[in-house]
Amino acid sequence: MMRPRIAALLLCSLLLTNLPARAQTPSPTQTPQPAQQTPAPQPTPTPGVSERIRDEAMNRSQVMQTLSYLTDVIGPRLTNSPGMKRANEWTRDRLTSWGLQNARLEAWGPFGRGWTLKRFSAEVIEPQSIPLVAYPKAWSPGTKGPLVAEVVYVDATKEEELQKYKGRLRGKIVLTAPLREVKAHFDAEAARLTEKQLLDLANAPDPATRPAGRRGQQTPEQRAAAAFGAKKLAFFQDEGAAMLVDPGRGDGGTIFVSGASVPQPPPANVTPTAAAPPSGGAASAAAGARRTFRAWDRDAPKFAPQIVLSAEHYNRLARMSGLGEKVSMSVNLEVEFQDADLMGYNTVAEIPGGDLKDEVVMLGGHLDSWH
Repeated sequence: MMRPRIAALLLCSLLLTNLPARAQTPSPTQTPQPAQQTPAPQPTPTPGVSERIRDEAMNRSQVMQTLSYLTDVIGPRLTNSPGMKRANEWTRDRLTSWGLQNARLEAWGPFGRGWTLKRFSAEVIEPQSIPLVAYPKAWSPGTKGPLVAEVVYVDATKEEELQKYKGRLRGKIVLTAPLREVKAHFDAEAARLTEKQLLDLANAPDPATRPAGRRGQQTPEQRAAAAFGAKKLAFFQDEGAAMLVDPGRGDGGTIFVSGASVPQPPPANVTPTAAAPPSGGAASAAAGARRTFRAWDRDAPKFAPQIVLSAEHYNRLARMSGLGEKVSMSVNLEVEFQDADLMGYNTVAEIPGGDLKDEVVMLGGHLDSWH
């Protein structure tokens, strides 16, 4: 019986010897970890003025809604027109609703007459029907019903060349200027500025530190062109033209149009401004100087209606006329002048200051537009 017991003891000894070491080693004592502490909440920093402005612009902007109402709903806002007055009143109420204080209209001037386009159409009726891309000049008189007349192209670049049209313009629709070259477009209409260009703009010097320039000074060529333009205008008036048609700037059917031009009376018939002040401040001149009449002056002399034609259509009519075609147009221009109130108006509102309330920061922009 001893031999089996010894064998059993040896077997148990071998088994215990081959067990993993961890089974023979007591577990190490675990070091207690300190409890994690929740960090104290940090106060939210108050955003600076720049951050607040950026947040307002990016998240609550009213730019497109404002632009849409002014342009889509109110529409043209020619100076001192009913549309401009409506825009003044709408922006006043809008600024008040945003919390600005003392929103109001402030008068300036006198400026002169308001003007509203009521109805307009223009087309070629002979030798074929051609609908035209055209627009009247602001403050142009109307036609008092449809005007149907022959078209005359005045191809003159200097004063003596006008004489060959003497006696030929009465009652006619006059193309007033040479053909305008319409160049092909090979470059994109818009381009993004580079980082360097943006940086140059950001680092541009304060305009107040720049030396005073000669803004508006014309070159000799520009002065000569302006003088000839004035003589042409007077010639067309004296010859009794029924309507003046200019080629428009722009192309692809886009027309840039501004205000009508007034033929100036001969110097002998001009009343000095000291004796007859103009109705508009922009037309004022030094006492005793020759007065320049503007189309918005209530006492401006009478002149022919004026429209602008797209360059492509203008060039076609001029070429047709130059090739001997007898071209006739039908134009209907109905307008309305407003001269009960000659004052212009600005919309003004205030954001009261805080610690710098004795200082003034002025922000402004054009509310008026062409028609």
